[in-house]
Amino acid sequence: MKKHCMGRVVAASAVLVSSGAIAFVPASAASATEADCDGIGVIGVFKAVESGASFNYNGRRVELQNESALDRYSRAEIKSGRKAGDRLWVDRSFHAFPDFKGIVSDQSAKSDGWKMCGPYTGSRTQSVFNANYAARACAEIDGTTLCGKWYVD
Repeated sequence: MKKHCMGRVVAASAVLVSSGAIAFVPASAASATEADCDGIGVIGVFKAVESGASFNYNGRRVELQNESALDRYSRAEIKSGRKAGDRLWVDRSFHAFPDFKGIVSDQSAKSDGWKMCGPYTGSRTQSVFNANYAARACAEIDGTTLCGKWYVD
């Protein structure tokens, strides 16, 4: 049975920026709860994922970060430039990629639905379980909703 994220994130066609690093999503983030996150207060060493999964926008550095010791969790963080009113969340696909690591397409990541951990108004989200799943960092900055590329760790 397929799982779908109904009403949490509006599915919309995204316009990719010339670098392909960020997608502008016309709808603002709906509210999810901490129950949609998989790891509350995960302690570990988190490192930024590049290749378009992390991005810069309007003076902010938004990172998708993966926990490097156990390699089981991802989170999003506004690393620099955060301002009052910024919102941040991390999406995680329900589609598993057991034999792949790296960037996947939006269509492939969303094929079995996805969930949203957040949004948060602080500088960092809680964590989602990322083993074999795609995750992406998203933010609402100055009224514009943006997401990095989906990354499988």
